[in-house]
Amino acid sequence: MRYGMVACVVVVGVLGGCAGATEPTVEAAADVRIEGPAELVLAVGEERPVGGSALRVRLAGILEDSRCPTDVTCVWPGNVRVALGLSTGAGSTTPVQLNTALEPRIAEWHGVRFTVVEVRPDPVSTDPISTDEYRVTVRVEQAP
Repeated sequence: MRYGMVACVVVVGVLGGCAGATEPTVEAAADVRIEGPAELVLAVGEERPVGGSALRVRLAGILEDSRCPTDVTCVWPGNVRVALGLSTGAGSTTPVQLNTALEPRIAEWHGVRFTVVEVRPDPVSTDPISTDEYRVTVRVEQAP
């Protein structure tokens, strides 16, 4: 009976240690300074720099698109959830998910604020959107 309890404590301790080690330490990193606000239009898989800084934004994917098609009447306008990858210089990429209608709609990372302001094309019920057609406009600005 005692061995079972010891094994359980060891497993919990190891898992707890692993979970803590993978969390990003944003507080320890320096803020990024950018030149004014910028709007980046990104295709899926595309990465772009934010002018005047080492900051790079990548549109990793479209995770959800439940927007109401333009040729249908809906009760709710729907939501688009996108995956972004944020990086500076040679550092690792930090994944961020943002929504157009649900929370989180804004992300702050290293003193910079990110917001999805537009997703194109608009959906049509008879014409599914392929991944390579998506264009997402992300607003990047210094956080207040």
